[in-house]
Amino acid sequence: MEREVKFKATIDPLLLEEELFRDGFGKIATCFEEDLYFDTIGKLLSARDQALRLRRRECEGVVSVRLAYKGPRLTGVGSGVKLREEIELEIKPEEQAQAVNLLRRLGFNDEWRLFKKRVLFTKKGLEASIDYFEPLGVFLEIEVKDDDAMPEFEKLVEKYSKTLPVVWETYLEMYVKHLGSRGSV
Repeated sequence: MEREVKFKATIDPLLLEEELFRDGFGKIATCFEEDLYFDTIGKLLSARDQALRLRRRECEGVVSVRLAYKGPRLTGVGSGVKLREEIELEIKPEEQAQAVNLLRRLGFNDEWRLFKKRVLFTKKGLEASIDYFEPLGVFLEIEVKDDDAMPEFEKLVEKYSKTLPVVWETYLEMYVKHLGSRGSV
């Protein structure tokens, strides 16, 4: 089960980075991500609040590719925390094109391609990232990687939600809404 919270960064990202260091996080990498989202012709996945994403990540010369299914977000968690089923599997980078072809043959269309720069931080049982997502700005995400870290996660959610707006929408939803507001969808 994926548990994460996203905040809109309303302060300088370097100050946000310093705050993460004060909270005990260590910086592990700066990455560039390309996310390819798939859906059916009738957009059944998005209608059900589900996602099928192929992510290519390059972190300081190391490339990884992961295919992820994300189930519907569960409500009632509070504080803007997203809770949803997530199933991920790793794909060899050289097999990415074959994976895309397979998904297309199964009837999925690659609907959206999103790009972001992600600065990754880690702390026992938690992962944080400062995401530069053009044209929508900078965001902070904090995700639970180990159940034992839940008390610390809850403290961080409480702390950051006092100064940064919590974002419930996914990057894809924000991007589609942005394009719609420009008449581009």
